[in-house]
Amino acid sequence: MRRFIVPSGAILAAIATIAALVATLVLVAISGDSPAESLAAFAVRPFSSAWFLGNLLDRAGLALLAALGSSVALRSGNLNLGGEAQIYAPALVSAAMLSAPGAAASGLLAFVAALLAAIALGAALALVPGVLKTRLGASEILTSFLLSAAILPVLDYLVSGPLRNPEGNLLATREIEQSFRLPSLLPPSRLNPSFLVACALAVAAAWFISRTRAGYRLRVSGTAPEFARFAGINVGSVTAGAMAVSGALHGLAGFCAIAGTWFACHEGFSAGMGWTARAVALIAGRSPLAAIPAALLVAWLQAAADATSLYSRVPVDVTAFIQAAIFLVISARSLPGLVARSRPRGARYD
Repeated sequence: MRRFIVPSGAILAAIATIAALVATLVLVAISGDSPAESLAAFAVRPFSSAWFLGNLLDRAGLALLAALGSSVALRSGNLNLGGEAQIYAPALVSAAMLSAPGAAASGLLAFVAALLAAIALGAALALVPGVLKTRLGASEILTSFLLSAAILPVLDYLVSGPLRNPEGNLLATREIEQSFRLPSLLPPSRLNPSFLVACALAVAAAWFISRTRAGYRLRVSGTAPEFARFAGINVGSVTAGAMAVSGALHGLAGFCAIAGTWFACHEGFSAGMGWTARAVALIAGRSPLAAIPAALLVAWLQAAADATSLYSRVPVDVTAFIQAAIFLVISARSLPGLVARSRPRGARYD
């Protein structure tokens, strides 16, 4: 009889998620004034209306787009820690372009230009660490994180200074033109077509990784780089390309957050979206298809935490606790291998 073996990574991710959920439920129960009311709000409130459900799916779509970027980097044996800036910077560029005077007159051309600019900027920000790794042997873990940390204060300054809307009271840019906003699929919520785009991209990414030669080179370079070099695969090109694609997907998430969700870029825009994406990618075990339910799960946990804090007066940020617990358990198993593979022997990969 054929035996079906569940990958250890999937078991680990499931254990981490269940443990975090149980710990969160206990925390919710003991933190609120009424444990039963708190638990009911946590479990039911995110599905209680079109507003809550649509916003949950919208949050899942944005997390899925960025998580696909993290998954591509992980598949190539790299860890992209620059997701915060790779979301924030494209979002700011998109907001500036789509709210510029006369942008509405350009119509579809301006919309496409902003989309391409966001994708290109995200790809460029991730390509820099990839090139530094392939050419100079620098760890992409450090360079991507440090580059993001250096850019984020600059972006905050631009939002609160030169690009701030002088007519508003918030530290934010002008809102984009009405004609550029993605339509709501479940009014009055913020759910828009970007959720469907994210799901379609997840299916396309799974097909690409498992069915194409380029996907095979990506998998081999990520799991056995020495064998890949022996087989004639240019691991350096795979690394740089995977990092660029990772940044491009983060940039797409930033664009969709502007065009479909917030319509303006505010200070601190990314607000942990990059870290959430990595949590989703780790829960999914680097699988693009598994990232869909993982994104829905994380979005539900976040929405449930917000609803509980709103309706049951729970004073603890359980969302941060959930992500921390998942990261702690999964990272203990997955990150050491990634760090080992990210440590090049020489200055060049090719």
